[in-house]
Amino acid sequence: MLALAWANLTHHKLRTALSALAVGIGIMLMLVSRGLADGSLAEVNQRMQSVNAELVILPAQDNIIFTNGAPFRASHERRLLTLSDAHGPLATAVIPVFFGQVQMGGQQQRLFGVDPAQMPLFLASYRVVAGELFDRASAFADRVRAGATAPASMSDPAYAAYIADGLELVIDERLQRVGNYQLGDQVQIMGQVFRIVGIIETGVAGRVFAPLQTLREIVVAGEPTASMYFVKLRPGLDAAATADRFQSEFAADVRVELKSEYGHLLRASFASVSLYLNASSGVALAACFLFILLTMYTMVIERTREIGILKSLGVTRLGLVRLSVHEALLISLGGVAIGLALAYGVRALLAVIKPLLTVDFGGDDWLIAVLVGVAGGTLSALYPGYRAARLDPAVALSRE
Repeated sequence: MLALAWANLTHHKLRTALSALAVGIGIMLMLVSRGLADGSLAEVNQRMQSVNAELVILPAQDNIIFTNGAPFRASHERRLLTLSDAHGPLATAVIPVFFGQVQMGGQQQRLFGVDPAQMPLFLASYRVVAGELFDRASAFADRVRAGATAPASMSDPAYAAYIADGLELVIDERLQRVGNYQLGDQVQIMGQVFRIVGIIETGVAGRVFAPLQTLREIVVAGEPTASMYFVKLRPGLDAAATADRFQSEFAADVRVELKSEYGHLLRASFASVSLYLNASSGVALAACFLFILLTMYTMVIERTREIGILKSLGVTRLGLVRLSVHEALLISLGGVAIGLALAYGVRALLAVIKPLLTVDFGGDDWLIAVLVGVAGGTLSALYPGYRAARLDPAVALSRE
């Protein structure tokens, strides 16, 4: 029966190939959309896990991935540092982060404003591969902490000299490679010209780092504000219980989250996007399998006489349904193979034109693609097979 199904399909090579291609395009769309969403979220989560801290403090109203602005004041940081129990302060370090945006590597990048003295907490086990971590910016940060007074206006000629030491950037290797950046290259950010002074291994929380005090000076006139905090706890503390303690202290003002749960929070934040991607892929696949159904139905109409001969030779109704299913499965599995090849081709293309995007195909994607192909092919064949099984042999044989 399988050989007969193959012979029927190869008799109409172009139609069979187009049907398989339609399925392949649908499979490719499903795999690439899943791979892009899962790969990007996994990469962001992995990079955030690199920070040497246990808790993440966010504005209560903000999405965990789209946090912008600087709603936290210096009082928040002081409270985080002073919360204690019978054994002392709960936090050994509070790491304020000030977010900005910068166009680098052909796309928008999130700019992490971090105190130069706390960069080792962000690097953790990652190393500096070229240059250094904020050369003169550390001295600028020390002057700010010591109470240095900034000129009253950014248009004041003295302002350029005041902030010059703080205009430094540190980027990761992947961004450096994609943008072909070199140490000493200049990047314009918010009307100021920053200089790249260091390159670090890929995998750190951000791709672009600038001195916290510099961004504060440019954006909020030096006010000690922050977009979010990482909190490193005292060794031996239970992170979940301590997070609850911090949450109770700040009530509804903030969200206190475990850094280890960041991946789950990311997925929850993107749940609606994932639903849209899955729905879009589902609609595309449904259209592809309807194409197979139409192809199989057309084949039944065209082969009415042949079906009559098969029935007169003793082929049962179930056998005709099986023949239809075999033909549809051959088309759909061929489409799965084409879809996998197209998906890997698209991933390779994206790696060239959008190298900062991460498309990751997990081991279960192959299985899902095959299952979708088998299920779709089987369902597409049932109605045409049913029509073939119902044909009267005498009527079918009388057809010219």
